[in-house]
Amino acid sequence: MPTSVIGLFENQDTAREVVDALTRAGVNEDAVETWSDTGADKVTERLVEAGYDEDKARGYGKALETAGALIIADVDDDKADSALETMRKFKVLTPEALLERSGTGQPGKRTEKAQVIEEELEVGVARTTGGKRLKTEVSEREVQETVALKEENVGVERSRVERTLKPEEADKAFGERTVEVTATTEKPVVSKQAHVVEEVSLSKQSGEREVTVSGTVRRQDVTVEDIDGKSGKSKTAKTA
Repeated sequence: MPTSVIGLFENQDTAREVVDALTRAGVNEDAVETWSDTGADKVTERLVEAGYDEDKARGYGKALETAGALIIADVDDDKADSALETMRKFKVLTPEALLERSGTGQPGKRTEKAQVIEEELEVGVARTTGGKRLKTEVSEREVQETVALKEENVGVERSRVERTLKPEEADKAFGERTVEVTATTEKPVVSKQAHVVEEVSLSKQSGEREVTVSGTVRRQDVTVEDIDGKSGKSKTAKTA
């Protein structure tokens, strides 16, 4: 899920340096936009599209009508912190500070400001896709079975006999004839038959779970000091 990281800078020269630094940090140059001398409505629409508050987006749009350069970098969530740190190496301005630097603030009044900055932890939801896949594989194994086979054999025996034939028996004894005895032998026959022994199915169930997310945010305070060394803290306000 992409995250839009924005930064407002004093001029286009600084913006070009920021773009070069983002590119060296691994941000795709095609994902970085530079806006300057642009109508407030267009800038506001683009920042709202990136998820920025509309009122604050309009403040950036009004500032860009007169000066400055706005950089919008669309990066992956895991690179958002790196892109933010890269931008902070340069002078990042608020719309009010930009207007004062460009001389479009209240005439006749010189104001020096320090900024009270506070980070807020924003937690969103990113969707990831996972699951299981069923894949069939064919394997082979040797199988042995023992089977009992019947076998018949034809044997030949010769016996010596001493017997005198009568004349009428002798006439019948001489002649051609064939005597056969058949033997039956069994041979193994192998056949294969497929059986379904198990089925595996996939099912999906939906549910919800609560996760507590923690993070570290930074805060920059402004301390007001008198000449005599007395000090006290200024009032602070949260910003998005």
